[in-house]
Amino acid sequence: MSSETEERVLEEAALQRAADLGIYRIAVPTPFKVGRVNAYLIEDEPLSLLDCGPRSEEALQALEEGLAELGHRVEDLGLVIITHQHIDHFGLAALLRERSGAEVACLDLLAPYLRSFQRESDDDDAFAQRMMLRHGVPAEVAGALRAVTASFRGWGADVEVARPIAAGEQLTLRDRTLRALHRPGHSPSDTVFADEEARVLLAGDHLLGHISSNPLITRPLPPAPYSVIERPQALVSYIASLRATREM
Repeated sequence: MSSETEERVLEEAALQRAADLGIYRIAVPTPFKVGRVNAYLIEDEPLSLLDCGPRSEEALQALEEGLAELGHRVEDLGLVIITHQHIDHFGLAALLRERSGAEVACLDLLAPYLRSFQRESDDDDAFAQRMMLRHGVPAEVAGALRAVTASFRGWGADVEVARPIAAGEQLTLRDRTLRALHRPGHSPSDTVFADEEARVLLAGDHLLGHISSNPLITRPLPPAPYSVIERPQALVSYIASLRATREM
């Protein structure tokens, strides 16, 4: 058996085990080269969706079709859980909330960012430009790259967070409890949700099977020490997060 075939068999087995527990993957397209993003429908009370894809017609259509195949509609959702701050994971959240009335839940450190995504994105872009200039990137290149990242902003939107969750706290549904564990590295807000009884981890981009989960140099979420903001060490944070997950 080739390694690629073996990986596919393991993935299918994991998805089937999750489905047996009422957790279903919905693959949502993105406009990025990385391809689709995984959203997970959790059939429980309330009906919950973990991550949701970017704010685009194509992504919304795929999500609606995935929900329909499982016998549900957007309007049935009662809770949308966000794993981290990247637009391919939360971009549709405001629209889903508007259509369904669902509450949005995320790590408490992430909540202010999602509520003010447009303003926070401006701050992210300014931070990235300063970092590029500090490390010798020509000013015209840094400016051009800032304009490119600004053009991505339409795939996200400010969204009100009703259920901020502290790291280590539990999110209780009718039939299961998910513990929120902060795992920064890929982004400052990466959060995994562990069903400890069932031994299932919903990990967002903390762990990826086919590409590196890039530990991006990103403006830290407040509160963060001045020295960390000056020189974030995303790879160091990511390795520490991987070690914490391995211990589980």
